[in-house]
This record gives sequence, structure tokens and C-alpha cells, in this order.
Amino acid sequence: MIKLQKISIYYKINAIIIGILLLFSIIIGVIMIGTTERLLNYQMEKRGAEVATYIASLSNNDILLDDHYALFDRLNKAKNNNDDIRYILITDSYGRVLAHTFSGLLPQGLANTPKSSPAKIAFTPPIALDNATPEGYQIAKYNSNEGLVREIIVPIEAGSIGFVRVGMLEKTTQKLLNKNINEFFIITLILCSLASLFATRLSSIIIRPVARLAKATKEIERGNFSIKTEVTTEDEIGHLASAFNQMAATLEQKKQENNRLLEELRTKEALRAVLMNKLYTIQEEERKRISRELHDETNQSLASLLAYMKVLLSKLTDEHQKTLLLGARDVAVNVLEGLRKMAVELRPPILDDLGIIAAMEKYIQTFRNQHLMEVSFLTPAVPPLLSNEISLALYRILQESLTNIAKHAQATQVYITLSYYENKVTLMIEDNGKGISTEALEKAHKNGRLGIYGMKERAELLGGNFEFETTTGQGTLITVQLPMRLE
Repeated sequence: MIKLQKISIYYKINAIIIGILLLFSIIIGVIMIGTTERLLNYQMEKRGAEVATYIASLSNNDILLDDHYALFDRLNKAKNNNDDIRYILITDSYGRVLAHTFSGLLPQGLANTPKSSPAKIAFTPPIALDNATPEGYQIAKYNSNEGLVREIIVPIEAGSIGFVRVGMLEKTTQKLLNKNINEFFIITLILCSLASLFATRLSSIIIRPVARLAKATKEIERGNFSIKTEVTTEDEIGHLASAFNQMAATLEQKKQENNRLLEELRTKEALRAVLMNKLYTIQEEERKRISRELHDETNQSLASLLAYMKVLLSKLTDEHQKTLLLGARDVAVNVLEGLRKMAVELRPPILDDLGIIAAMEKYIQTFRNQHLMEVSFLTPAVPPLLSNEISLALYRILQESLTNIAKHAQATQVYITLSYYENKVTLMIEDNGKGISTEALEKAHKNGRLGIYGMKERAELLGGNFEFETTTGQGTLITVQLPMRLE
């Protein structure tokens, strides 16, 4: 069935036309053969009956006068004038042979004794003519050694004097029938050949617009919506071609509209990328400014305050006042430490002074001390030469990843790898925590917690790739790949 479905409709139409023609030819052939056979048999019987009737009408007096010579002469002349007559017999009313056309023995099966002299054979005469034809003669069939013999029996004077028996071989009829059958099959073969040519031509005419539609469909599949197919008819295929052209025009219009929208989207995406990049730049600059202000102004002010408090503490004599001043100094020390930590998180000076690896090591060491978590950090032997934007992006992604691990992962180990190859720097962060499900990720996105999406956005803005792999109960792997230098 699958192979049949793959056959071209061109061959299917040819097969249907030729198959129907062959079926009709077989049916007509069977009907024609049967009709011809019946017609030939009828004509053979009529001819035998005419010969027998003619002989019966002339042999009446010869039988009564016992003129056997005249009978034999008449029978032989009648037989010689008709090629399909095998024999002619004249019997009396008792079935005794009076005259015949055999030169020797009768054919096997013609009489009860197969190999007997005709003079010694007595045929059983018909007792009655109940099964006679409307013309008044009987028909009998014998299987002889020469084939099927059809015998026509005509009574002489209603059978009171005797009977004329004319035996006709069906071989002659069969030969004629076979000749007609051969001619029929030759004609059928010629007609089938002509029908094949006609079917091929008709199929090509029918299939041509369908083939054009199929070809146009392939062009549509390739994205060529400007393709048009020729409409040559007004039938169903013509209507289909018109509908196809209309569909192609609609698709072309939609394609142009989509291209316009896509171009607008690309323009907006490029503008958004520029705005996001500026936003990150402004954000980092603001962090840098605030970090410097905290470090240069606020820290110095607190340091000066601690110095004044130290001087003041040395001049106090009241123990209660000293206690109060020591408590205030401790508060100022804690505030100073908090401000220093905040300044480092906002913009670590070590990132600008010593590079990305030193900044990462410092942050990781602080993370270990705060969260008591085992963190492994593998770096290349030779530090990569990275631009400021790339270094800052890697540092922020590391910060965000470790913050998420501390808050949500419930991990005990973290593996961090920094490597570079062929102008690409890769940061991999893997933990053995509980992972995060897709539902939780979508919920965090809806609630505005965009840590992962923010890291992805930051990486893509710099022309890099961000991959996030997580398995519930088996941890999370973040892989970031960025160019070492921005073009």
C-alpha cells in the first residue's frame, strides 16, 4: 500500500484507463465468443438439416425401389459438396443402414459397436419425435475418436420409410471460432495499444496543471512566494490554480509585512541593546562613584571621627563616660567596616588594579568565610587579557551566581572554572544543590526576580553565550562564554 501511494498519479490514470479497457475487452470477448459459438452451431445445424431434408425428399422412391446405387451416389455428392459434413447415413425404420458415405468402419462412438462394418450395424431409430425441433428434425451428439459429432436426424415420410442422418464434426466450427478469437485478440491488442497512447496523452494533459501546481508548491516551500502558476482551464484544477495564486499573493504580502515587522523588531532590539548597554555602563559608573565616595569621603569622615573619639577617650576621667564613648566607638567601627564592605561589593578596586582573577579569588574567599561553603576555583596558568567590559561582566555573573547558590541551592560544594581558548573566555559555575524546576524558574521570572535572565542578558549584550542546565536534586551548571575583546 505504501508503494502504491508513492506511484505518480500519471501512471495511476494510465493504469485505470488501460485496466478498464482490458476489463471491458474481456467481458465483450466472453460475450462475443459465446454468441459466435452459438451462432456457428446453429448455422451448422441448419446446414445439416437442409442437406438431410434435401436427401430425404429425393430418396423416398429410391428406398422403395431398393436403388442403393442412387442412394450412395446422392449421399457422396452431398458430402463432397459440404466440407464440414463428416458422414451421411440412411437407415430404414428399423435402424438398418441402407446407404452411407464411409469407406470402412464407422467412427468410434457413433454406434454401439465401435469397430463394426456399417452393413452390420443397426441404429436404434427414434421411437418418437418428441424432442424434435420446430422444423421437424432431431439433433444428437456423439463423442467419437475424431472429436465431437453433431448428428442431424431427418425422418423420411415421418419415419415410416426411414431416416437420414447427417453427422457434422465440430472441429471445423472450432477452427473458425479459434480464428475469430485470434482476430479478436489481435484487434483488442491494437485497441489497447491505441488506448495506451490515448491514456498517456490524456494523462499528460490532466497532469500538466497538477505538475505545475506541485512545482509551484516546492517554490513556496523554499520561500519564493512570488511564484505564479498558469491558469489554462476553468474546471476544478483551474479553480485550484486560481486559489493557489491568490494564496501565494497573500503569502507574499504577509512575507513583506513580516519582513517589515522583523526589520522594525531588529531596529528596536538593536536600540534596546544599546540602551541596556548604556544602562549597565551608567549603573557601573554610578556604583564606582558611590564606592569612591564611600571610600574617600565617608570612610575618611568615620576615620576622623574615630580619631577624635580616641583623643576624647584619653582625656576622660569618668568611667561611665568612658564606657559610653567606647560603645559609640564600636558602633562607628562597625559602620566603617560595613561601608568598606559595601564599597568593595559596589566596585572592587582590586578589579581595576590587579585584574579579574585576583578580584574573583578575593570575592570567593570572602564567600567561603561568610557561608562556610567549599568552593573550588580553577584558573589558567597565564591570566587572559580581557577588556574592562568583559572582566566586569564575568565578575558580576560570578557575584549573581554565588548569591543565588547561597540563597536557594542548599549546596555544600561549588566548582568554578575560568578558561580561555581561541579568543573566547569561558566561565563555568557548578553546584551540588537541589537545582531548580522549570515551574520555579517561570515563577521567579513572573515575580520580577531576574537574576538568571539578567546574567543571560548581560552575556548576550557583549556578543557571548549563556547556558543554564539544572536537574532537580542534582544541582545546576552555568556556562558563560564571552569574547576576550569587544570589536
